[in-house]
Amino acid sequence: MRLDHLRYRRYLDAFVDGELDGDLRGRVAGHVAACPMCARDADVTVHVKHSLARHRGLTERAADRMRLWIRRHPG
Repeated sequence: MRLDHLRYRRYLDAFVDGELDGDLRGRVAGHVAACPMCARDADVTVHVKHSLARHRGLTERAADRMRLWIRRHPG
């Protein structure tokens, strides 16, 4: 993996949640647009978050465990 890929990959969750501001948001958006792997991971993250939101019976702990699993299994 290229260094810039690793640098931006750690921001994907915050990027998907709209938690990044300014220049960092723009740089991550540019990377996601140019990197098929990160674009796919961002799409999966959005899908998982929407799925979890639809199932109100899941606890926040379950959601946290799912986010951790996604980070540990990038592809």
